[in-house]
Amino acid sequence: MKRTCKYLSFGATAILIAMMMAYTLFGLVAFNGIMDLAVPSRKAKESLRDVSLVVLYPAVFLLTFGTFLGAVWANISWGGYWAWDPKETWALITMLVYAFTLHGGALKPFRNPGFFHGYTIFAFICVLVTYFGVNLLLGGMHSYM
Repeated sequence: MKRTCKYLSFGATAILIAMMMAYTLFGLVAFNGIMDLAVPSRKAKESLRDVSLVVLYPAVFLLTFGTFLGAVWANISWGGYWAWDPKETWALITMLVYAFTLHGGALKPFRNPGFFHGYTIFAFICVLVTYFGVNLLLGGMHSYM
C-alpha cells in the first residue's frame, strides 16, 4: 500500500502556485518602480503607473486567494484556520500593504506616480520578508530551518 503525505495535496499545490504567481507579479511592479527612477518625463511615469495598476489587480487577488485557500487548507490539515504563525501574519501584512496601492482614487498621495512607485518598491520589501525573512529567520510552521 502506497503511503502519501496528507500535506502534499492539490490544495497545497494550488496555494503555492497562487502565491508564487502573486510574488512574481509584485516583482514586476517593483521593477516598474525602479524604471520610474530612470524615466524623466511625467507622461512616461504615469504610463508606468497605469501598467503597474493593471498588474497589481491580479497580483493582489492571487495573494488574497492564496491566503484564503491556505486558511481553508490549514483547517482541513491541522484543524484551525489561523494560527498567527509568522508566515501567515506576514502574508496578511503584505496583502494589506498592497491593498493601499489599489485605492489611489481615495488616497491622494498614490495619484503621484513618484510616490506610487516608491511605495511599490517598499511593498516589495514586504514580499521579500514574507518569503525569505520568515522562511530563513523566523520560526513557526512555515520555517525551513
